[in-house]
Amino acid sequence: MKTSFKLLTLLSLTALAAAPLLRAEQASPAPPAAPAGAHQRPPRGDRLKMLAEKLSLTEAQKTQIKPILEKAAQEGMALRDDAALSKEDKRDRMMAIRKTSHDQIRALLTPDQQKTFEAMPPPERGHRGPPHGDDAPPPKA
Repeated sequence: MKTSFKLLTLLSLTALAAAPLLRAEQASPAPPAAPAGAHQRPPRGDRLKMLAEKLSLTEAQKTQIKPILEKAAQEGMALRDDAALSKEDKRDRMMAIRKTSHDQIRALLTPDQQKTFEAMPPPERGHRGPPHGDDAPPPKA
């Protein structure tokens, strides 16, 4: 009888201990939270939509800008996957890709759109502050 009671007690305790673990597996995982104050970028496909809204792009402009953004995204992804380059080289090349796409897009805009476009924060900075000049300390990693 003592053995049955010990076995029943052991099984009960095991079931109680395992219940929270089973519930945790069944719950859908929450997306990871961004650090407080972190700027969340819109998905890449939304950049054209955002530009269209902010600059009142025509359909012709949207058609011309879309491949520029797609090419920059592809080059950026290839650059991130290139293990042969140092972090600094990758950063320099990414800045060159962004400058090229920026210049190509700017050339397609009207003078009024160009003013608005120049006032917009670049995608690499988001809303973190002014650009870093030659005299500014390097950004913290």
